[in-house]
Amino acid sequence: MMHGLNFDETDSNYMLLNEIFKIIGSRESKQIMARNGLKPLDKVIPLVKTVIIAAYFECSISFVVDELKSKSELREGLNFDIVLEAQEIYDRLSRLNPEQLENTVNSILNKLKNDYNRGRRTFIIDATPGDLNINFNGKKISKESLEEKDYAWAWGTSIGFYIGYKITLVLDYKSKMPVYFMIDRGSPNDTTMVSKILPILQRKKIIRKGDCILMDRGYYSYENYKIALQKFHVIPLILTRSKFNKEKLESMLNYPLHLFHAKSNLKRVKKTYEKLVNEFLQKIDERDKIKCHRGFIEDFFKLLKEGLGFKQLNRYTLNSMSKYTAIVVLLAGIITYLRINSKTDFQKFSEGKFY
Repeated sequence: MMHGLNFDETDSNYMLLNEIFKIIGSRESKQIMARNGLKPLDKVIPLVKTVIIAAYFECSISFVVDELKSKSELREGLNFDIVLEAQEIYDRLSRLNPEQLENTVNSILNKLKNDYNRGRRTFIIDATPGDLNINFNGKKISKESLEEKDYAWAWGTSIGFYIGYKITLVLDYKSKMPVYFMIDRGSPNDTTMVSKILPILQRKKIIRKGDCILMDRGYYSYENYKIALQKFHVIPLILTRSKFNKEKLESMLNYPLHLFHAKSNLKRVKKTYEKLVNEFLQKIDERDKIKCHRGFIEDFFKLLKEGLGFKQLNRYTLNSMSKYTAIVVLLAGIITYLRINSKTDFQKFSEGKFY
């Protein structure tokens, strides 16, 4: 049974929630929302706040709406000027453009980091299952029956077979905050994701030349090392497998042809590429360090699933899943910005200890 939402200004949960809402309702956030076409703001902000409360306390949107409407102290304590009906929230969410919402979330989180003059950065890329909790043991569900659906049969090393999506997340290592996420139908092989996600990160100007990318061994392939270095000029620190041959890989990392078409000085361009490859070959030997650093994204996934109810997914279209994920990632990103400084903090928040 779900307990009521009883506002208490001394409760650490509500104190944190109000800090989150100050960021959501700030002038900068409003400007970002308007710039990305999320209007009218007097409806968008209470909508986002209501969805955030539902994720924060792991309850339904309709339950939150009922609590807000029946408790004036809750409305006043959380600064709700208006309370939208649950159906209006669902209708507005269905009409919302997922790309506009995603861009809004990324811009708000980037504004919080405030590191535009950032130099070289390190990013962590990993994926987690988006399980729809469909009971396929009681009733046989074939692959053919899901062909017209946005979700599909999938496999996750942590949960085995499931039906749903794969959520790929990119985390900034320094701030531990999300910078991009991608949702795919079913569970495409991780090795195919490198060539899919790096062009997007480059186009969005998230990654720059010389940045490091930490990835699990699921992304391991010689071709992925080659693509990252030669095409995107980033250092791919992918955990290696037992048969990894460093000499074989080194022999594959010759000068890419596009270097010879560069308008700048060829000698300088070749020297820059050589320096990048040498740095990569030196760092790829530090496997234990890579594994330790990459663990932060597992903590972030745990925060999403254990602390913010991301396990209970009832989103049966990619559009709906993308929009819900964007709002929950925004919530987790702001919590990380406000409260999380270590793995211990991630653990506390995953267990619902919001202080």
